[in-house]
Amino acid sequence: MSNPKLDLEKIQSLLKGSNITVLNFLDNTKASEFYIRTQFVQDDGFLWTTIVPYIYRRTGLELKSEKDIADYLISVKKYFTRAWMESWVKKEKEECLADIAAKKEKNADKIARGKKATEIVTPYVLLPLFSLKECDNKTELPSNTNLQRRLQYLKDSGYTIPIVRYGTPKKTYSILLPFPKHKEMGYETFTKQFKARVIRLLKQRNAFEARITSVKSLIPDHKFSEIRWDEETKAENSMEMTDDQIIAKFQLLDNQRNQQKREVCRKCFQEGIRGTIYGIKYFYEGSERWNPEIPTVGKDAEKGCKGCPWYDIELWREMINKKI
Repeated sequence: MSNPKLDLEKIQSLLKGSNITVLNFLDNTKASEFYIRTQFVQDDGFLWTTIVPYIYRRTGLELKSEKDIADYLISVKKYFTRAWMESWVKKEKEECLADIAAKKEKNADKIARGKKATEIVTPYVLLPLFSLKECDNKTELPSNTNLQRRLQYLKDSGYTIPIVRYGTPKKTYSILLPFPKHKEMGYETFTKQFKARVIRLLKQRNAFEARITSVKSLIPDHKFSEIRWDEETKAENSMEMTDDQIIAKFQLLDNQRNQQKREVCRKCFQEGIRGTIYGIKYFYEGSERWNPEIPTVGKDAEKGCKGCPWYDIELWREMINKKI
């Protein structure tokens, strides 16, 4: 798959003399991730062909020019030496084994106090599903009913894993890259107590339906879409938050509308076109197009969401009513 906005030949010319060859562009539009298939050849002749992301929202990576991509590929070449990969695998296993030992100790203490043990799930348990193959670095995962959950766990734990379909015939590959782990991140979670508090503060009102609905059907939805978060954006949902902070951060939606909003925000992130509700192209701030002067990822990106119907549905409705 080619990328019409980027010139592969130009990237290759910028890599002249680096022993790096760019082969083709690939993407996973559902995850809003974009990759470049690349071959690295080290000074000792060690060769590695793999897939490197150039837009990877979990780490805030967003390279938009040929020069930025070329510079990035040169900077990560050091991670595809035989010595680095062997030491990386050894280090990751040692750290995860230590984590398992600590969790087993905690479980033993729980059992001694008559409590239920916690399931031990760590990256080390899941790493054997992957194999760093010298020939092409493709990783074949065995059949597993919880495969997506396992991949999600690994990504949330800080591993860089492109997931992409390519080849003839097309197959899906999950490729574990030997990069240093980035800071752990993932979607924010809620305790039962915190969720109940959000629903109470927002008066059990479904923002999309504009009416009180069943507690069981309501989900606290972050107004600022998770697809635009970076490592610095995630924050704990703590009972220490003030009422005003919670009201400013959340709205209530049912599961169907929550999923619909995720798709709208994903499309906006990829195409720069903000969403609508019922096709009504009204934005109380900005226009249908994402403001190019505003960052697309990170805390400052929230400014670009304001005015979109889905960002704060109640405020959007209120502003329409003022108009009419």
